[in-house]
Amino acid sequence: MNFRSAVAQDRSQLERELRSLEKQAMAAVSGFEGPFYNRAGDLCVETGLTERSLGYYGLAIDSYLMAGRWDSAAAVCRKLLRVSPRAVRAHCTLAWLSIGRGWVGDTQHSLDEYVAAARRAGRERLAIRHLRMMGEATADPDVLAALADHLEALGEVDAAAAMADAIAIGEELDETGEPVDPDARWQKVLRAALMRPEEADEV
Repeated sequence: MNFRSAVAQDRSQLERELRSLEKQAMAAVSGFEGPFYNRAGDLCVETGLTERSLGYYGLAIDSYLMAGRWDSAAAVCRKLLRVSPRAVRAHCTLAWLSIGRGWVGDTQHSLDEYVAAARRAGRERLAIRHLRMMGEATADPDVLAALADHLEALGEVDAAAAMADAIAIGEELDETGEPVDPDARWQKVLRAALMRPEEADEV
């Protein structure tokens, strides 16, 4: 068998494995497709199909989010970023997950990484929308201060001032003025983490 034939055979085997994983994912209970898509992404990385891996990893992240498997979703985000360090949505998802878990140090780092990625990609307007929504999902003064700094740097002075007001209130409130319970906050985090750019444009 010559080299070209060997490569074609390997590619054919890969495609069969990917189709099998896709079928298993489609047959899985909703929200539990993640491991199959994650494995498909790994196979693509192992065989040099980097761009193709990103789609599978994205599907795995969505599935883990829907299943409430936050740590798994975060792990795949980090894996995706090792393959594509400038992927804006993965950075955004990590920031949202850190906010939901209350990991202040991680949140501040994730926010820095997200805003830097958004700037590189020319997605500042999208970042502003997410930063504003993040401010509505936390009452932590350190996180709010970090959000305010980023918003001000992006030219959103009024929004940054609103974050300062939220710090003064010191409590996360919903649209009725009542304290937000943790479950409601997680629902907000989940909706935002699953949001596509075109959906954020409508917020």
